[in-house]
Amino acid sequence: MLIHLKVSNYALIDNLELDFSSGFTVLTGETGSGKSILLGALGLVLGERADSKVLFTSDKKCIVEADFRLNKNKCSDFFIENELDYELITTVRREINSAGKSRAFINDSLVNLSQLKELASELIDIHSQHQTLKVRKSEFQLAVLDVYASSKSICSEYRLKFNDLRKAQIALGELEAAEIKARADVDYNQFLFNELNETSLDGVNVSEVESQLIILSNAERLKELAVNFTENLSGDEAVLNQLNELKVGVDNLAKISPEFDAIADRFISAILEIKDISEEVEIKTRNLSHEPERINRLTEQLNSINRLLFKHNCDTTEELIDLKQKLEKKLLWVSSVENDLDNAKLIVADLFNEVIALGEELSLKRELAIPGLVASMQDLLDSLAMKDVQFQFKLEKLATPSVSGLNRLTLHVKFNKGSDFLPIEKAASGGELSRIMLAFKVVLSEESDLPTIVFDEIDTGVSGEIANRVAELLASISKKMQVISISHVPQMASKGQQHYKVYKETSEGITNTKITILNTDQRLVEIAEMLSGKNPSEAAVQNARELLN
Repeated sequence: MLIHLKVSNYALIDNLELDFSSGFTVLTGETGSGKSILLGALGLVLGERADSKVLFTSDKKCIVEADFRLNKNKCSDFFIENELDYELITTVRREINSAGKSRAFINDSLVNLSQLKELASELIDIHSQHQTLKVRKSEFQLAVLDVYASSKSICSEYRLKFNDLRKAQIALGELEAAEIKARADVDYNQFLFNELNETSLDGVNVSEVESQLIILSNAERLKELAVNFTENLSGDEAVLNQLNELKVGVDNLAKISPEFDAIADRFISAILEIKDISEEVEIKTRNLSHEPERINRLTEQLNSINRLLFKHNCDTTEELIDLKQKLEKKLLWVSSVENDLDNAKLIVADLFNEVIALGEELSLKRELAIPGLVASMQDLLDSLAMKDVQFQFKLEKLATPSVSGLNRLTLHVKFNKGSDFLPIEKAASGGELSRIMLAFKVVLSEESDLPTIVFDEIDTGVSGEIANRVAELLASISKKMQVISISHVPQMASKGQQHYKVYKETSEGITNTKITILNTDQRLVEIAEMLSGKNPSEAAVQNARELLN
């Protein structure tokens, strides 16, 4: 149960703290005093969205902190699964900075919002004013029925299997679309592959091919230049002969003076280097010849490669090889996709059968639970002065499975004897919807073992004896769980075991929401004012006294 709430720098709240006891707590206050703001602050620690607009002062962060007393072993699985410290008094905290960024903590350990919401769903349920409209929704009605039918386990199993089916169906659809596209492109891809495959690409360097073509195309000229070069170096009156003659002079210099030894060695090295150059030129050009066939073959290869590079917007033959491999994979995939499609269809079929089996099991539990739910609802509504109301839950089978099962649930009601059953959205007034929602919430709380429930003006649209009945019902269920009710109705306020008043206070031009717990005399005044306004009459005070007694 919720035992303490601390709010700072939120909306109209500067700093506020309040303690909660077990049983029935009511919060009252004038319209606009900040009761819903307090509820919004509580929503923050339960994982609701927030931004910097909620800050009371923009240069400070907002902090909302709630302490919950856990029943023994309550939520223990959650703490184990999320590796969090388990405490009987568990503190949940939410912080929002001036940029709108928020952080959440459970027992001082940083958590994400999904973890916060998961824990909150096991600790508290907040019924806000707009939620009453959910009564009209099939999804809400079905959720109540599933809770009443104790179907949580099979519902979870069904949803997991349904999600697996949906993923498998999406995968199959994508595979079928890819297969259609691949088959449409297969002829063109085969043509591109053949074109690349017919051109020798492996180990080919375009620059090297171009160099070979230049050499082959100029073979005769190269040989002519080489012969002329070697003859000038090695002929009878060539450079080498002259150098050998000069070598004698260098050797003589070295004989006379050792200082010329190094020069003589360098001269000998130069002669040897020139001989090597002459021999290498002769070797490189010895087998050169004009080869028209080879020139044509290399020219065709180079033209083909350049055409493919341009066509496919590639820079290197390696990119063309990579493209060829990708095309080959596509062609191979098309030839084997039938097996993949068959396997995907089998997976979908198997999952579909499992979904149907689980869905039918869930449908049976729902059908068996409907009479009991109808009886419980009618008993509760009888206590809320709706004695003649009759319920019909119509469980219709869907043509295809949905995330919530194989059924659609519609609630039909009739409020008076002799009238026809009508869908609830066409038959119920605001006050009737509020009482029906209250009955649903009571059923949910009893079946889900929820420790705390908060009602925000669940008594909207009711007054007099009906309001008294609603208050008595909340007081009754507060014997089993903690009930907190925000109300404008004096009958509700009078039934609370703990009574807080929310009010606004303005100081130095700044309005601040405050809250105070009322003693017996203060409660008498508050309820009298709820009956007749400020400065209540003696009759209003007497009426308030009777309500409290």
